[in-house]
Amino acid sequence: MKKGTLKILYLLPALIAMMFFFVSRSSEDVLQRFSILFIGDILLANEAEEHINAYGTDYPFKRIKEDLLKYDYVVGNLETPITARGVPYTDKAYTFRLHPSSARALKDLKLDAVFLSNNHLMDYGRVGMEDTIVYLDNNNISHAGGGKNISDARRPILIKHDNISICILSYCDRPPSDFYASDEKPGIAPLDLDKIKDDIAIWKNPKTIVILSLHWGIEHTHEPQYYQKKMAREIIDAGADAIIGHHPHWPQGIEIYCSKPVVYSLGNFVNGFTNAIERDNMAVVMYYANSALERIKIIPVAGKNSVIKYQPYILTGPGASALLNLVRVLSGKLNTDIDITPAYGLIDLGQQDAQIGKREEQPSRKPL
Repeated sequence: MKKGTLKILYLLPALIAMMFFFVSRSSEDVLQRFSILFIGDILLANEAEEHINAYGTDYPFKRIKEDLLKYDYVVGNLETPITARGVPYTDKAYTFRLHPSSARALKDLKLDAVFLSNNHLMDYGRVGMEDTIVYLDNNNISHAGGGKNISDARRPILIKHDNISICILSYCDRPPSDFYASDEKPGIAPLDLDKIKDDIAIWKNPKTIVILSLHWGIEHTHEPQYYQKKMAREIIDAGADAIIGHHPHWPQGIEIYCSKPVVYSLGNFVNGFTNAIERDNMAVVMYYANSALERIKIIPVAGKNSVIKYQPYILTGPGASALLNLVRVLSGKLNTDIDITPAYGLIDLGQQDAQIGKREEQPSRKPL
């Protein structure tokens, strides 16, 4: 056999391996897996801020921040403006603001983005909203739901993960309506179905996941209203991939409609004051492979300030079981089955190769 032929035979396995590598890397079969953790209302004002002043900016999230490093992206609802200026809005029961020096506590969460369309962003007027946006921009925290006019308020959070885009839009349907932005007025994005459908149509494509944050529902209730369920289905039918709800301050059930999740309410993440009707809460992780949602994990989060003293943490033992079983019962009323483990709940959307926990062996996220 000639030397040239022998050389080719020796090199053939390597050539085949290289061809396989390049072909497989360009194939749609290569999955880009990532996780998004959604947390509930973040309210560090009032008594929570007093604890920050007394014990330091690392106090609120000392017991939970390492757990959040397990996930690729962390997104939550910012329930207060960050400002030292402005005049409080008088025609409502509660107004909040968080001093920028106290807001440094948010850096412990490694937040990637926050929802702003809620009934507190404008508590201290236009200047309070503007200060909030400046603070978030200066700290590399993306945001959606508030702005100098309605077009600005409808602008989404955009996160790029390899060749997949994550688009998150934020809307509110709770009073006061004075907070709603218009063409010439600053404020928050109202929950207007026609505008929402237009926004989904603008952003939705095969490489873009469209997620909606909705500040809606009735405070201190465990079940969504009929109008919410009807609206959620219209929004999913319009092309949304998921809905994340908040405002009730209590966790509510999860509905799977057309293979898309509707989380009606996460409850709080941290509440700024103690009251007798507080509940433990949940955080929700969505695991994606490219643009396909594989699994949803429900994490129980301690939320009763009389116990936790403004320091949320992941529940274990009986507390975790009680919260997870509550969410399972509430979701069952929405025809959604949840598998319960001692540590979390799980909704499997049918992908046999889903790898929940793959990224959770060691913290994988880089500090912002």
